[in-house]
Amino acid sequence: MRVSYGQVAALRGLDFRVEGGEIVAVIGPNGAGKSTLADAVSGHRPYEGSVTYRGREVAETSASDLVAEGLIHCTETRDLFGYMSVADNLDLGAYRHRDDVEERREFVYDLFPTLEERAEQNARTMSGGEQQMLAIGRALMSDPDLLLLDEPTLGLAPVILEDISDGIEEIRDAGVTVVLCEQNVTFAMDHADRVYLLENGRFEREGTPDTLRGDEYIRDAYLGG
Repeated sequence: MRVSYGQVAALRGLDFRVEGGEIVAVIGPNGAGKSTLADAVSGHRPYEGSVTYRGREVAETSASDLVAEGLIHCTETRDLFGYMSVADNLDLGAYRHRDDVEERREFVYDLFPTLEERAEQNARTMSGGEQQMLAIGRALMSDPDLLLLDEPTLGLAPVILEDISDGIEEIRDAGVTVVLCEQNVTFAMDHADRVYLLENGRFEREGTPDTLRGDEYIRDAYLGG
């Protein structure tokens, strides 16, 4: 896969796979191309090459159909409806999957109890961490098979980070496949089955967390030695 912005190459021939039930992390610094990768995989960014989901080319499939087939993208900007309540934001996440809505809502509330407590509160009045929980919760209301999480820990306080961390493990236990695009390398390695290091639009390293923790470059550049 290749992605360009005009004459500027953002992603330079990436080749990777995600198997069912895995958490695959794409790590790297700000500006490495992680969000561009997530946008291309979810059909929101034109690309060259091939990106397939369940055997279908993403570029030839509408975003609505991809959602209906279980490919859900939780963006870095969250894209919440700020003047709508928590409950209404969650309900909108289920617009293509109306079966078992209450069961999924209960799963989300069990995952993030704060959302149930704030069900009638407008999304814009919540803290950044609470909004991140809501964005993930709304994505889960879409009944994802493959969940793209773009920078879910960006700017979060440690106590909220712990809630998000616990949530990701429960999402895995529920059988959801996850692509985690994350600048927080320690967080990503704590959850991922496999990790790709993205720098300047290219994958520079690939392997299991245990393997990459032993990589001298990653230790020095991303894990503080």
